Amino acid sequence: MPHSRPWSPLTDAEWAALAPHLPLTGAGRPIANPRARLDAIFQFVTTTIPWSSFRSPHTRTDTLHRQFRRWARMGVWSRLLALVAKRRAPKYLKSIADWVAAAHRRTYRILGIPALTLARRVGMRNALPGPSWMLPDPDLSELVHRVVQSVLNRPLTRAAIPLLRTCRRLLKTAGGRRRIPACLMPS
Repeated sequence: MPHSRPWSPLTDAEWAALAPHLPLTGAGRPIANPRARLDAIFQFVTTTIPWSSFRSPHTRTDTLHRQFRRWARMGVWSRLLALVAKRRAPKYLKSIADWVAAAHRRTYRILGIPALTLARRVGMRNALPGPSWMLPDPDLSELVHRVVQSVLNRPLTRAAIPLLRTCRRLLKTAGGRRRIPACLMPS
């Protein structure tokens, strides 16, 4: 998925808009040069290479990867995604929305289904790790479950059978695909 703006170091205004939303300590001690570290993370997420192949002049790759995972578990990328998805988000945050979406997309293996659900709920489809119709949809699953419960709480009639078959197909769709072809994966 192409980014609307290729990677470049954060501007002072973008950093000023982002800094209040970042924990500037790592494992109990202050992060040395957090702006350079965030720049390097954004540079990485705008590529398609794995962490092991990425090189940053500012810090070691394993340190970057650890920081990225730590921020993912702390909910930093999720909060930033929700923030840039707001209609009235500051324009400096809107300018890096694609980078935040790319970072959030990379958190799927760490956060799992909640990462998908958040991206769907805030309407940031580019933050999903694949086409939305091929990924699990917990909201659809819950909706179908409520419909099935309401049907089963009443006496079962012949008219309910087509509805239950449709619900079964919808639940299969809500479960997502087991594998997504590489040609459909976002970059």
